[in-house]
Amino acid sequence: MNLVPRRHHVVLSREYDGSTPTLRAARTDVVWCLSERGVNQDLQERAELVLSELASNAVQAAPGNPFRLHLALSGDGELVLAVTSHTHNGEPPPRREWGPVNVLAPSGRGLMIVDHLAERVDVERLAVDKVVVRATLR
Repeated sequence: MNLVPRRHHVVLSREYDGSTPTLRAARTDVVWCLSERGVNQDLQERAELVLSELASNAVQAAPGNPFRLHLALSGDGELVLAVTSHTHNGEPPPRREWGPVNVLAPSGRGLMIVDHLAERVDVERLAVDKVVVRATLR
């Protein structure tokens, strides 16, 4: 199981409790880590939003179960955010269904937002109850 491509260097790997209060800590960790490495503000903000959506999905899919974040950078400025989480609801929907059921739906926009902010999004089932979502940003 290779969570990030080989040409990337993992700069942050951390597990968080599967609860809403940990979302802020995860966002703060990502921004701090990227800021310390001189990553530009635009990429920091997009990475923060992508992490927020993926971590929120992880908490919503399996409340109380921890989720793991891997953040990796390559020498050419590419960033990979991988969130591994438990799921009680099966795997995320197919890409064609990423988005709300209708414009008034209160949820269902997370993966659609991630897909618009990232160059690439990959979803992989690691086990019956475990999924990793990788978002690659430039």
